[in-house]
Amino acid sequence: MSKLHFNADTPLYTSDGKAWRIDQLDAALHNLEAANKPVILFVHGRGKEPSKSLKGGTFTKGLAVHKLELGYDAKVLMFNWDSAFEGLHFLDRELPLSHTEAAAKALGLVLEALIKHQTAQPKAKKMALLVHSMGSIVVEKAVEKGYWPGVKGLFSALLFSQPDADDVGHSVWLNRLAQREKVYVTLNADDHVLLRSTDGRIPGRHALGLGTEDALAPLATYVDLSRMGPLGKKDEDHEVFGKGAMNGQLHVCHFFEQVLKGQPVQLDPAANVEAIEREVIYRLKSRQEPSNPCLKIPKLPGD
Repeated sequence: MSKLHFNADTPLYTSDGKAWRIDQLDAALHNLEAANKPVILFVHGRGKEPSKSLKGGTFTKGLAVHKLELGYDAKVLMFNWDSAFEGLHFLDRELPLSHTEAAAKALGLVLEALIKHQTAQPKAKKMALLVHSMGSIVVEKAVEKGYWPGVKGLFSALLFSQPDADDVGHSVWLNRLAQREKVYVTLNADDHVLLRSTDGRIPGRHALGLGTEDALAPLATYVDLSRMGPLGKKDEDHEVFGKGAMNGQLHVCHFFEQVLKGQPVQLDPAANVEAIEREVIYRLKSRQEPSNPCLKIPKLPGD
């Protein structure tokens, strides 16, 4: 199977492997919306993309776009940025970090195009934005550099899944974003990938997705998945939005279903929350129920 390579001229991809320019966003979304399913804009993390998320990875299974579409009965538009690591050094963060500002600028142009699309269709259902791992640094740069539009409510919700952005100082840019969007952040102290994500990081800082003692963004909602046992196989816990990585945890599944499908999100101590810490961190209860329909693991390409 041939690999797909990063191309700055076509930063948008659909699950069929088709590449789209930013000025084609309207047409791409019309195609996706015609399926009458929830639509997710996906900003991927580190890796040799777009091939990893569309055709599979070398060091990890990848196929994130298919995990999302098949696992959530949704359609996905992926924003691709130059996230490849150096050669075979899969722990390298330096090279992808050097490309995050260019990616942030391109993402800003995508969001401006999205504003035009929504203006032309004011009654259309808004899509969710899923930002994974190092994709959080692209969003961080977009907010800090002014590439993120000033309008409010572009998305039904914005979910940072196991963000690789630095924990120290994150509250400033994240709270600015949370003034415009409904923002959720997942935390998992057992994330094996983020525990190794130290290259190119200032000493004393670590990935936000591991949790933090630093100041929090008061307008954001943090969802703690830690202390619930291993979520999936080694390294799969980093892509916990995939149904196969949830280790049968029903509350985890329902949370992702609600956010990614644009449904009301339930975080209630009487139902699915074990504890609320520091006012904005919601620790989910453990409820292992792998036979529940929510947790049905889809058959992925190549399985």
